[in-house]
Amino acid sequence: MIEILIPAVVALVVAWIIALQVVHAWSTGRWAATERYRLVVDAVDSIVILALVRALAAPVGLWSWAWVLAVAIVGFGLAGAALRWRALPWHAPKPKRSLDEHGATVETAVAPKDRRRQVQAGLYGAVGVAIVALCW
Repeated sequence: MIEILIPAVVALVVAWIIALQVVHAWSTGRWAATERYRLVVDAVDSIVILALVRALAAPVGLWSWAWVLAVAIVGFGLAGAALRWRALPWHAPKPKRSLDEHGATVETAVAPKDRRRQVQAGLYGAVGVAIVALCW
């Protein structure tokens, strides 16, 4: 029973992470990525999870074709991220909400922290590359 359950759970986790990457990259609704950082995190997560699956539990038989399909889907998500890249800021802070003296909600803009997000994205990507290199 456990021999069937573990691969099924791993497959569901991998499918969820890859699906989020594709949805964030291609969606235009509420699931769409609002900043470049989200696209970087999704891409690195998807690539690292595929590398870990390949390294720790090399898929055989039908599972190897599922892995190839997952790689193609990640490529599709990366294409969507590349198309949306220029249209998104590095950091899209949510406005701060507070109540005024009459009880009405007031939203105040928050200054974006672009440089910090760029550094975070670079570090996240570098760690992802290191993990993939160790897996291969």
